[in-house]
This record gives sequence, C-alpha cells and structure tokens, in this order.
Amino acid sequence: MPRPNKLLVPAKTYNLTLPIEDWDRLAKHSHIQTQRYGIQISVADLMRSAITLYIADLDQEELEHEQKKHTA
Repeated sequence: MPRPNKLLVPAKTYNLTLPIEDWDRLAKHSHIQTQRYGIQISVADLMRSAITLYIADLDQEELEHEQKKHTA
C-alpha cells in the first residue's frame, strides 16, 4: 500500500543530510507526539512544521527590515 499523501498542495522532494543526533531527537519527538495524539506524526511532519514556522519568522524579519528602510 502506498503512503498517504499528506500534502494537499504542489510539493518538491528534497534529500537532506543532518546529524544523527538531530534525527534521533526528532524520531523521539515523533514517537511522543504519535502516542499523545493518536495519529501518526512522522519526522517529516515535524520537519515541515518547523520549516513553515521558520519561514514565517524570516518573512516577518524581512518585513520589519523593509519598514525600517522606508522610515529611515
């Protein structure tokens, strides 16, 4: 059986190399979240969530930078 499609938007596949320690920590959190909420929370789900939050922070920082540029 193929994996269910969790993304309902166009997506890009990207290979990522990261330290084993980071992977192990994510796997631990994945397991905890899966047990806590009763639905499968994969390491990839955690990564996508973290990336989305990080991009929002970058967007906010860029907006603030542009606003300062226009008021200076």
